[in-house]
Amino acid sequence: MKILQIKIIKTLFFVGSCAALLIFTNCGGERRSSGCGHSAPAEANALLLDKDWSLSSATNAGTPRDEWTGFTLKFGLDTDLAGGSYTASGIPSDEGANLAWSTSGTFTANNDLTVLTRNDGIVMTLVVSETALNVSFTVPESSGRVDGFTGAWVFKMVP
Repeated sequence: MKILQIKIIKTLFFVGSCAALLIFTNCGGERRSSGCGHSAPAEANALLLDKDWSLSSATNAGTPRDEWTGFTLKFGLDTDLAGGSYTASGIPSDEGANLAWSTSGTFTANNDLTVLTRNDGIVMTLVVSETALNVSFTVPESSGRVDGFTGAWVFKMVP
């Protein structure tokens, strides 16, 4: 009888140790406010960004830009929420429009997904809710400048 009790205790200890090990290895390196993985604001913003966004309005230096009618945007986030990719459509055929948006690209993100740095070096500030996404950024003037597409942009989007 004692041998059976010892085997049961050993088995329970082994199962408990494996479960604890599994729980702690899934948390990864840095633990943040929501437990394992990501910060709560990043997770909330990731859920909000996971939509197909359509243009409500676009402005450059405060001036409305109607040539962006039909513009859409979709973000794909990496599982660690430290970056991802985007796809855009409805980009005007005007020379220089690709300075504001290309049809696709990658980005890195800050810890709460409110600032994204695209692979072309453009830093975008995002304000997202259930019903709206505002993306603002500045296209710097360069030696290959195309008039009308540099400067401060604001894209207001709806799901």
